[in-house]
Order: sequence, then C-alpha cells, then structure tokens
Amino acid sequence: MCAACAVRHRLHGILSVDGQIRPEVEPILQALSRRDPLTLLWWLERRPERVTMLRALATGRAPVTHATLDRLRPVKIVQNLRMILVSGGVLPARDEHLAALERWLPGELTRVQDREGCRLLHAFITWHLLRRLRDRSRRRPLTEGQVHGARSQVRQAAHLINWLTTQDTILSTCTQDQVDAWLDEGPAHRADVHPFLTWTSRNDHTRPLAVPLRAPGITGEIIAQDTRWAVVHWLLNDDAVAVADKMAGLLVLLFAQPPSRIAYLTTEDVTLAPDRVALRLGPVPAEMPPPLDAYLRHLYGQAHRADTPRQVRWLFPGRFPGQRLSCGQMRRRLHDLGIRPRVSRNTVLVELAGELPAVVVSRLLGVCQTTADTWQRIAAGQDNAYAAKVIQRGTKSVLRPLLSREGRRTRSPHLRSGGHRDIGQSS
Repeated sequence: MCAACAVRHRLHGILSVDGQIRPEVEPILQALSRRDPLTLLWWLERRPERVTMLRALATGRAPVTHATLDRLRPVKIVQNLRMILVSGGVLPARDEHLAALERWLPGELTRVQDREGCRLLHAFITWHLLRRLRDRSRRRPLTEGQVHGARSQVRQAAHLINWLTTQDTILSTCTQDQVDAWLDEGPAHRADVHPFLTWTSRNDHTRPLAVPLRAPGITGEIIAQDTRWAVVHWLLNDDAVAVADKMAGLLVLLFAQPPSRIAYLTTEDVTLAPDRVALRLGPVPAEMPPPLDAYLRHLYGQAHRADTPRQVRWLFPGRFPGQRLSCGQMRRRLHDLGIRPRVSRNTVLVELAGELPAVVVSRLLGVCQTTADTWQRIAAGQDNAYAAKVIQRGTKSVLRPLLSREGRRTRSPHLRSGGHRDIGQSS
C-alpha cells in the first residue's frame, strides 16, 4: 500500500471497535488523517504508548475532552496528542500553563499539616491567585515565569504554615517576630510568601504582617556594548542564520524583548503596509527599520502559508501544527547563537534608557513604566522633554542611525559560527 492507504488502514484498526468507530472518536480520525502520511506512520511506530492511548480513547465511553485527556498517562504523550487534536479542531485551545497549575495545586494543599492553615491557603489560591491568573490568561496565555512565580508563592505559604505547626503556633496567632525568624532561617526566595501574608492581613485572617520584598537586582550582569553590536552586525550579514533566528536574536539585542514575549508573537502583532512594517511590542507599534522589516514580512508570509485551521498564527511556530515555539526552546536557540537573553536585555535597556525618555521605552518596548524609570536612573538619562515627538516619529527613525553608526563601528567583527559564543563575557 502507499503511505496514505497504510495510514488509513492503521488508524482504522486502532480507533475501531468491532469494525466500527464511535461518533465521538471520528473527529480524531479526521484530524490525524490530515497530517503527512509518512510523518504520522513514524509518529505511531516510534512510541507504542501513543497507540495505547488512542485505543483507550476508542474503547472508552467518555467524550473526547480536555478533562478526559487529563486523566491519561504518561503526561508527555498526552500533551503531544493534545496538540494534534487542538490544531485539528477536535478540542478547543486552552492555556496549558494555567491548566497544569490547576492540576498541581490540589497535591500541594495536601502537604499542609494544619487544617485551618490549609483552609486559608485554599481560599487565597481560589479568590486571589487563580482569580488574577485567569484574568491575565483571558488577555494572553500565561508564561512559564508567571506560573513558576505562582507555584513558589503556594510552596512558601505551605512551608510557613508547616513551620508554624512545628512551633506550636497557628497562622492566626503568628507574630511578626516569628515571620522574621522563618525568613532569616531560609533562602531568599522565602520572600515569595509576601502576597499570601498581604492577603491574610488585609482580610483580617492574621494580624498585620510584613515581608520585605527582595531587591530586584535590576541591573544585574551586562555585556560590553561593542560586543553586543558585533553580534548584531553578524546576525544582519550572515546568510547562514535562519531568518527566524535572526529576528529573535535582534528582538533581544535591539528591543530588549525576553524569550517569553518573543515566543508569543503572532501575525496579529504585525502591521504591514507597502512602505512600512510595524511590530506591536507595547501600546505603541514600533516601526521596523531595514532589514528587520524584510525579516518580519518573511515570517508573516510563512505563518499564513502554514496548513492549520487555527486562528492564531505564530511568528515563531513550533514543531507541531498550530503550536508556538516553547519559551525553553526559544532560549536554547538564542544560546546557540551565542546570545544570553538576560544579560543582553539588561545591556539594551541601559543604552535605550540613556538615549530615550522612559515613557518611550515603556510604550514602544512593552516595559513597565516603573521599570523604565529605574533603568533611566541607572543610565542617568534626563532628557524627557521630547518624548511625544519621539513616539510620533516612531522607532524607525531612532534605530536607523544607531544601526548605521554601530554597523560602521563593527564593520569587521570577524565572528564565525564557533566564535560568537562568548557574548556573555564583558570585553
């Protein structure tokens, strides 16, 4: 048989019961049949667990929903199948980071020894933590960092309640001295209990308790500006680098965008016109100078050529249809280019905050206004008078002289595929 016939025969054998496929499973057959036949045959044969899972869906009586998949194991195989079913229109899209957090929370609550403390932590999760995260998720899918922060808040709250139990104390009678003692005995991330104690204090579940916030360490490590511009010049001139990798690297090195933000960019964030291309990174779209505008046109065209029924079209698609590149994979690709996202972003913010008003940095790059003000103080930037003019002029007129100036300064960086990996070293 040809590959297409072999796929139909194989799928029918897996998904049928006594030669019949139940109506709830029929969309799965259609979604899988739309994939490349050879790729699908390889996908089925490589992991026998995938066939076992499809058989479980075919022989079960439950409808094919996210809740049904959540009960299946192993999780990685389930997630792989879920991506295919979502891209095929069998299941609606959902925020997977939020769903994973909601599955994780009940197990963490079982670790709390004190019943009253467990009740308060459950109320905090329900009425404060999840409420805020769900509001954010309606606007944009949660990032790995946001979910990691939420988990840390719950873990530290549970640790504090359990520690108080060992001290023969409950949360409602906890004193500030006890909180300070617990913070001093452990690592710095114990300060993540701050939102929980703020909530309990505000709602009179405890006496007023304060947790000093950790200093953000906003400057951190930076790299030499000459080194950064040398890598920019290399990305602009090396045709061996894929366009997607070029654009991702330049968004870090020129626009201080974190990998979590880059991975979530869609075609909805791009505005195309015959003579200009703009990318929405913040409230005000940033006009792209050449050759970044050509890179964006290329990624936009690729996204619209993708064979997927999903409405969301990612500028940086992942391996599976309709899925974006994960934040972790985006970081790995940047590291392969020799770009350390955190220190590179710090370096860009130092330079931009020194040359542009804080309000421009905030509105064009999507940086919080308070953060932009802090970076401006670090860079000793003082000229705020022309902020409105710069916003009206857009980023194209601001970045073009920077690109041309630094391009001349780094005309011969002598960077090769093995020689640009020391971007994190300050010269």
